[in-house]
Amino acid sequence: MGSETVEVTVVTERDKFSAAVPAGISAGKYEVKNDTVEGALAQIAAIKPKIVGTDMSQAELDRILVEAGMAGNASLPISAAFWRASLGEVKTYNKFPKLFTLMFEGGKHGNPGITIQEFAVVEDTVEEAMQDFRKLRDYLESAGIETTVGAEGAFSPEGFDNLKTLDTISKVFADKKIALDVAGSFVMGGIDYKELKAKYNIASIEDPYSDEQWDEWKKFYDEFGQKIMVVGDDLTVTNSERIKRALAPQVVNAIIVKPNQNGTISGTLEAVKLAREYNLAIVVSHRAEETNDYWIADFALEVGADFVKFGGMDRGERIAKYNRLRDRGMG
Repeated sequence: MGSETVEVTVVTERDKFSAAVPAGISAGKYEVKNDTVEGALAQIAAIKPKIVGTDMSQAELDRILVEAGMAGNASLPISAAFWRASLGEVKTYNKFPKLFTLMFEGGKHGNPGITIQEFAVVEDTVEEAMQDFRKLRDYLESAGIETTVGAEGAFSPEGFDNLKTLDTISKVFADKKIALDVAGSFVMGGIDYKELKAKYNIASIEDPYSDEQWDEWKKFYDEFGQKIMVVGDDLTVTNSERIKRALAPQVVNAIIVKPNQNGTISGTLEAVKLAREYNLAIVVSHRAEETNDYWIADFALEVGADFVKFGGMDRGERIAKYNRLRDRGMG
């Protein structure tokens, strides 16, 4: 049984446009707060008379939502449905993001013996990601290893730890770059990052430390910032003020973008704009408790994301995002 969420439909002269919002299992403490579904629906009902029948921009709408002090799961479905209605005709895209295809997951998302939360392989196309995910499944099955998946559609076998997981990826995908999400706030025990970088083909590390360990982040960035992507998620939470703090002094060269961390499309676009001004890579991401809605894939294309994280090639709510990328022209 899944978790409840909120979906909003905006009706325009042209058509109806809906958006459903996800939730995060390992949510950062600086994210916009959610309410219960009942509470979010009550907030939506209260704001409805102020916005229905009006003619306004995305920024004007989102300002009303923010000023009303709405929870994220009340404001974002309104904001995202309005954004979807404003997109207009289907566009042709010339830039497509690379994929962080999730292969293994641990921590709060799977087998707790694997303390690193996500192990992804960097891919160029959806077809390549499909083939590689199938290749890994075949390898595990041939070795008699279970292939049930975790919260985000990737493998999480019992008996695996961080090193065994990395060894498996390196064996199956010898020439592939690896992207890790350490989820610093939740890792149990120490991780020797210098050792990992020396031994494995790691191209990206997300949240190597928690959202308050600024000194550790600075030391990490000074050592690795010219070698790999140092990605902020819980540290920066798609929030312009947190991103500014992570730039003075600089401790990241990439950020995760999750609209439901922010609560509105305008606020999310502001965070993306700021990141672009400082040449930070943009990684648009799903959440652990996802819906079958694929609007986040359209959002990634619209903002010209450098990378996307949509999970493993299993579970329908993940496949929906990959399918949308293919539908929009990404092979």
